[in-house]
Formats: sequence, structure tokens, C-alpha cells
Amino acid sequence: MKTRDILKVRVLLFFAILILSAMNLSYGQESVPVMPSSNPSSPLPSVLPSSSAKSKISGQWISPRIPQGIRAGELEKTLEKPSLEEKFPFPLDISATPGDTFVDVSWSPVARAKIEEFQIDEPISGYIVFYGTESGNYTQKVDVGEVSSYRIRNLKNYTPYFFALRAYTRSKKLTAFSNEAKAVPKPKEDLKSTVERVFSEEIPQAVSKDLKQFGYDLFSSRISSFAPVTDVPVGPDYVVGPGDSFIVSLWGRVEAQFDVRVDRNGEITLPKIGVIKVWGLTLSELKKTIHDHLSRYYSGFQMNITMDKLRTIRVFIVGEAQMPGSYSLSSLSTAYNALFAAGGPSKRGTMRNIKLMRNGAVIKTIDLYDFLLKGDRSQDERLQSGDTIFIPVIGSVVGITGNVKRPAIYEVKTRMRLEELIHLAGGVTFLGYLQRVQVERVEAHEKKVVADFDISESLEKRGTQLDTPLQDGDLVKIFPVLPTTQDIVYLEGHVKRPGGYEFKLGMKLLDLISSFDQLLPEPYLDYADIIRLIPPDFHPETISFNLGGLLRGDPSQNIELWEHDRVTVYSREGLQEIPRVTISGAVQNPGKYRLLNNMRVKDLIYNAGNLKRSAYLPEAEITRLVKTEEGVTSRIIKINVGQALMENSAYNIPLQEDDYLFIREIPEWYTDKVVTVRGEVKFPGIYSFSKGERLSSVLERAGGFTEYAYLKGAFFTRESARRIQEERIKRFIDQLEEDILETQARSAEAALSEKYVKALEQSLVVRKEMLQKLRAAKVTGRVVIALGTLDTFKGSKYDLELENGDALTIPQKPGIVNVLGSVYNPTSIIYAKGKTVDFYLNTVGGPTPDAEEDEIYIIKANGTVISKTQKGSSGLAWDSETSRWVSSSFMSSKISPGDTILVPTKITRFVWKKELMDWTTILFQIAVAAGVVIAAF
Repeated sequence: MKTRDILKVRVLLFFAILILSAMNLSYGQESVPVMPSSNPSSPLPSVLPSSSAKSKISGQWISPRIPQGIRAGELEKTLEKPSLEEKFPFPLDISATPGDTFVDVSWSPVARAKIEEFQIDEPISGYIVFYGTESGNYTQKVDVGEVSSYRIRNLKNYTPYFFALRAYTRSKKLTAFSNEAKAVPKPKEDLKSTVERVFSEEIPQAVSKDLKQFGYDLFSSRISSFAPVTDVPVGPDYVVGPGDSFIVSLWGRVEAQFDVRVDRNGEITLPKIGVIKVWGLTLSELKKTIHDHLSRYYSGFQMNITMDKLRTIRVFIVGEAQMPGSYSLSSLSTAYNALFAAGGPSKRGTMRNIKLMRNGAVIKTIDLYDFLLKGDRSQDERLQSGDTIFIPVIGSVVGITGNVKRPAIYEVKTRMRLEELIHLAGGVTFLGYLQRVQVERVEAHEKKVVADFDISESLEKRGTQLDTPLQDGDLVKIFPVLPTTQDIVYLEGHVKRPGGYEFKLGMKLLDLISSFDQLLPEPYLDYADIIRLIPPDFHPETISFNLGGLLRGDPSQNIELWEHDRVTVYSREGLQEIPRVTISGAVQNPGKYRLLNNMRVKDLIYNAGNLKRSAYLPEAEITRLVKTEEGVTSRIIKINVGQALMENSAYNIPLQEDDYLFIREIPEWYTDKVVTVRGEVKFPGIYSFSKGERLSSVLERAGGFTEYAYLKGAFFTRESARRIQEERIKRFIDQLEEDILETQARSAEAALSEKYVKALEQSLVVRKEMLQKLRAAKVTGRVVIALGTLDTFKGSKYDLELENGDALTIPQKPGIVNVLGSVYNPTSIIYAKGKTVDFYLNTVGGPTPDAEEDEIYIIKANGTVISKTQKGSSGLAWDSETSRWVSSSFMSSKISPGDTILVPTKITRFVWKKELMDWTTILFQIAVAAGVVIAAF
């Protein structure tokens, strides 16, 4: 490797090391990509506290990122202590519910029992929600504090999002990741309820089997933390036990207050009274006992007892609970409080046979369905320390789906009938089809069978069909009624109130369309139709009738209607060509207009916005089509427009369909014609001119030339010339493209030597370059003129008659000459009076070896071109002072200020050179004729 290459490699490596250092990256390091917290004040670290800690997300182990600021020596110290993540995997599941551009994420808070179980020395103080569009790759996070649900907003609909949760302690130690939840936000239309869809006529015909077990969702939505009722009054039936404390207040003849706590022996100590055993007493019994003891020593007093701190009890939740274990709860807690603390029964556990056990005996069997369906809490029981809540395995289940108010999978407590299941599901909706209720059943563990029931009558009369017993695993389907509306006919089309109408037996068309008041303006009276479904296969047929005859009382058109008939009324414009007339010429809005009844010339003129000021009033003409047996001929009608506007009936004649009214313009009417004069005139600007006015006239109106005007460099453009130039260049481009294709085809067919092939390739390259330059050329519409003093210019051949949009620019004397192309120093040179082409070429070092010296040409400041190959240029030169040709060589031609000398590049000699040079000559001749300068070399 060369020394220079080695140096380059070293420089690249140096910059790479700098970039890696700035980014603080480590070789072989994996990271969990997270974005900064949306809470800028959050002191949470954006990474895990240890690089060795790992979190399992969706089956993939993700190594956490090493926190910034930990050096190599400090890393070993950090890894010595187990992180909170290693000791405390996140114990709870999260759920995600989608909405319109948002997702609601909810979870169960970490109970204190779990903290104690993992021996965490500080409580959980908040949660962080991580989310992203890839599983396990969470690109964003948000610190949500101590809540147990949070709405993530500004999400994209129909895009899957993945969510995970981590808890942190007061010292900002992070737990492991929770499970991962997925949700896809959807627009409001996709989130409609079943009832909303029904009323939107989106009646679902399929019966879904996607059912959930009833009641278990109650425990998935959590309060922010479990704090059992400690801020409510303690009832008189509260049983006092060790750990309780209360305040005894005395007033009257005795004023005293005692803070009392029940010790482990269940006893309290009062001054003068001594020890009193209170364990097992209710609050009301406690008050009576203390009052009796105090009455022995005091009289004339009143007493009150207020509970202070309540004791903590320990209960056990076992069986099929979401989080079975031992829980420390308030002594006011009930069985329902404990179930909520444990996350409720799992979906393997029963909801209807939960047992509360005390001292080895079942004291209460809880059926949560009473609470869920009726709000009945009569089965809730106050807990005592040592109680056990046992959740057995779920019993028999049956499902009901379709058009019931609460489709779900229900647990069967005892033998259940079909009527009881429908009642559990809230009853059949108004859309349910009762004539066919289907039960899907597994029979004898061998096969799946179905049975259909008609409960339309038995539901009202409590008949035998509703008494059908259900078995474990049965699925009841309530199908919807047909979406087709019955007893209806439809009125459609050109009517005021289209839609469905009640069908009555014997109904006829006049009952549906009674008068013109029900129709929109201009209905088509000659035809309307009825689309009727003909039994037995209900194929559609058309029955037509005369709408005008029906409304005029023709009984033959008053057809009897059938159910589901669709009556359509058409507009006149839809079935009949609207008669129109045309107006053009000197009106504000020429065009086609609808021919109305009794429409005359004056009406049409005003419909077209009235006449222009340029309108010629004495005469206009109407071209009218006359239909004959042989065909159509036209007839010209002359009218006086002024008399027609004065409502002279001889000229304000009625119009007929397809009439063409032409309003002439006053002869020689000439407005809005302007020419632009810029540069070195005394009063430059935009001038209006009259028809026939010439360029010299506008120059005189502009005050003539200033003393700095350089007339030889005048630049005159014309819009009509520009359009012609564009068309010519377009035709030449098309011709050049055809020639390139023809040359390529010719070379493919011929067997050519290598030398000729290379020459041909060079020829094609040069032609394609010309093609590109032509396409990029900007056409200005320049017209070459020779300006002189106003007295000599006026009346000369260059004193052009003006056209709208003409522009003349007169520059200052430039004082430079441009030498471009294949010279040693292409540049601009200060103009030297009287100097020739040879002088300027020598000034820039002369032509280079690859210059085509025989092709040198000059572009004069006024746009004309002089070249060596030009006819008559050999031995002649243009004298700019006298504006004539003088005998001289091309190299001795005098150069004027603003002129440009172009030296083309030599083209390699080959067989096709003549052909290419012919094209080059044509190209520049067209460009010069168009007034366009193209830098092709």
C-alpha cells in the first residue's frame, strides 16, 4: 500500500475513534432503546442500574444498557450487589385497550405483601410505561407516577403498539419489565358498539364465538393502591383484638382522657381500674364493660370511646387466585377486599363457590354473581386474622353469544335451564331471531351436535322450550333477524323525500305519489318505472308508467304496488337533452346557455353578463339550424343589437334550440396592448400603444436614449417569435432523435471494424450532448434589430410595427469582450478599441491543441453571428463602425464591446464527421435564426 493510502486510512480511523468516543459506545454492548421521559423533571435514570440484569420480554432476553458515568473499575463494584431487578421481577400483568388514536394501559399496583415477600426495604413509588411499534423494542417511555392506568395519546390508527411496565422505588431503583401487551388504535367508526352498529344499519349476520368468561374483568381494573377502608366509622359490631388502640374520653364531674392499646394478651390497662380483658368483645360491649368498671370509682360522668389505630390482620388466599399468598390487611377488611387485593380468581378458578374458612370450618360460601349482577353484598364477611379464602377450580360452564345483551361464558352453579342462561345474559336484544335459537353441544365426549329451538312463543308464555336443560360446555347462539326491512316500498330519484314508505295491502301508485308537491322541479313526466321482485325466485322486473298521466288522473297508470317495490322518478335533464343556445363575441361570459321558454335575444345577452364596451350594436347575426328531409342547413338572421335591447320585436326575436348568436366587435377596437421599454431611455416603463404604431414612436414617447445607451447591444423580444422558435427547436429535437435511432439501427445491422465502431460511438455521444443542450435551452423570442439614432432608425426596416407583449432592453456599454471555448484562459477581457479577433485570442493564450480553429465564430452584441465557415466570410470582415463588409481576413475582424468569441472543441476525424458537422451547422443556423445563443462547446 502506498504511503498516501496508509495516511488516508489512519485519518479515517482517527475520526471514527473520535465519533465513537463522543457517542460513549462500548464494543459488544447491547442496549434497550428508550427515549427520554416525557416528564422533563423526572430524576429517573433512562437505563437499568446494572448491566448484568436481564429482563424477559415476549420470550426474548434483553440486556440492559450500562449507565453512563460508570468506568471499567466501577463496573465490577456495581455488579457485586444484586440489582432490584434481579430480586424483584414485576409480578403483575398489564392490559391495553385501544381507542381512536390512543391506548389505555392499566395494571394492578404492587401490593405491600409482594414487597415484603421479596424483602424490598422501600415501597414502590411509581411506574414507567414503555412502548413502541416493535415487540421488545420500546422507543418511548413516560413516567406516570403512582396511578394504575394511563392513556397514551397521539398514536397512529391501524398501527400495532407494544407496551410494558416497570415500577421504581423512592431511590429510583427499577424492577424488571412486566408482561408485554399489544393494542392497535382504531378510528371511532371501528369502535362502535353493537347497538350503535344496529342503528347505523350495519347489522352483523355472523354470530361470533369470541367470548370472555363473565366477571373476571372486574379484577383487571385496579385502584391506584390497595388501602382497605380505614377512614370510615367503626361499627358497634367491630370485634376488638390485640393491636387495636382507642381513646377513652370522660367529661362531667370527671374530666379525663386515656390512650389505650390492646396488648398481645388481649388486655388493656386503665388508671385506678387496672387490667381489663377485652379480646373478642364487640365495640358496643367494650363501651359497656369500661363504663361499668369506671362507675365503681367515679360518678356523674359521661364516656365515649373513639377507635384510633386499627390492628393489622393476616389472611391467606389460596387456590385458583390470580396472586395467591399471605396478605396483611386492615382489621376492617372484608372478603371482597381480600379478593381485590389478590387480583380475584384466575380464569381457572370459580366465581360462584368461593369458600371463607375460619378455624378449619367453612363459615361462608361466596357467589360473586350476586354481587356482579345485582350489586348484592350480603355475602361479604368481615375477616379475622388467620382466615383463609379458598378459590376452588371452576365448575361447569355454558356460553351464550349473538344477539343477547351480555354475551359471555357463564359458570353453572347448579343445573341450569335455557331460560336462566338467557336471563343471566341480560335477555335477548330487539334484533334477536327467536324462531331459531341454536344450542351447540358435545355429546357423550364423542361428537359435536346442534339443536334448534323456537322460543318465540315460549318466551312469552314460559313454555317447555325454555325449560331445556343445559350441559357443561354448551354454546347457545341467538341469531339476528334478517337485515331486509319488511312491509315497505321505496320511492327514489327526483323526489323531495326519497326513502322507504309503509306498504299496505292494496296500495297503489297514487297512494305513494299523490301530487306534484312530492316531486322536485322539472321531473320527466313521460316515463317512470317500478323495479319489482317476482316470486318464486324473486328476480327483478321493470314496470314502466307515465308519470304525467298518473298525476293527471289516468286510472290505467295507477298500478297496484307490491311489497319491496322500488318506484323511481327521473329528472327531465337525466332523460331528455336540454335545449341550449350559444352566444359568442363581445359579451362578458360567452358560452352555451339553456334555452328557456319564451327566451329572446335580450334574455340571452343578459344571461351572458351583458355586452362589452367593444360590442358593435348596429349589426349581429344569428345562425339557425333548419332541419329538412335531406339533412340540416343553416340560415343567417341579421339583427340590430341595440334595437333588440330596446325590446324592438323585429330584432328581439324568440330563440330556437341550437341558435348561435355572434356579437361583433367594433372595427379597430384596440385595448390592453402594451410594450415594455427598459434600460437606457429617459423614461423606461410599460407603454400602451395603438394599432399600427411602430417601435420608433414608443422610443420617442420614452424620451429617447440616454448618453449611456449602447445601441448595438439592444435586446428585442417578441412573444410570437418565441412561439415560432420553440416549435422549430422542438421539430429539430425530434429530427435529431430519429437520426440517432436510425444510426444505431444501421450500425447494428452492419459488420463494421473496431475503428468505425468507436467513431460511430463518438458521433452518437456528441449528438446526444447536443440533444441535451437543446432541451435545456431557454427560448427568449429574441429578434435581431439594429438600432440607431431616432432620426436614422425611424422608417428603417428594423422599425417594426408593435405587437402586444413586445419588450426592448437597451443596456449600457459593457466595456468587455468574452472569449470562451477551447482557449488556454476562457475569460472576459477589457474592451480595446479597434482590436481584432487575433488580438483577443492572443490575450487569452490562443487556441488549445484540441481547438477547432476553422470553426471559430463571433456572436455580436446584437445577436448576429460571424464565423469562418460562413458564406462570404473568407477574406472579409464586418466593420462595426461603418456597418458594412470590408476586405479582410476573419482573424482581423474588429470586435465591438459585448461581443463573444467562441472557439469550438475539435471533433476526432472519422467517416461520419461530415454528417456530424452538417448537423452542427444546421443546429447553429436554427439557433441563430431563432435568436438563441446555446453554449454547446
